[in-house]
Amino acid sequence: MQSEGNETQSKQVSTVSELEDVVNTNQAQKELLEKLVAQSEAMNEQLAALNNHQLITAYDSIPKLLLFQLLKGGALGLGSVLGATVVLSFVVYMLSQIEFIPVIGEWVSAILDTMKETPDN
Repeated sequence: MQSEGNETQSKQVSTVSELEDVVNTNQAQKELLEKLVAQSEAMNEQLAALNNHQLITAYDSIPKLLLFQLLKGGALGLGSVLGATVVLSFVVYMLSQIEFIPVIGEWVSAILDTMKETPDN
């Protein structure tokens, strides 16, 4: 009889511990769900701010997009040509200044002569 009482008591203890485990699990799941909801709300706010950004609103129509890309390409081309002109002019000027150096001077003279002989198209 006493053994039956011990078994019942151990079942109750295991049942209570199982209930505590379930409660703890439910609380952990609830906390996780609250974190996920908070992160989702933060992400929605960030997406709303991004959608209202000036670049996003500039691309709202195809003609605006094409015009913007055309202007961007023109600026890139013009900047590349002007930059190459300045750099090449500087290099030629520096080469003409170091022509008097004994070892490098002959090599630089040959380069400058070749550049002068090249016909302009």
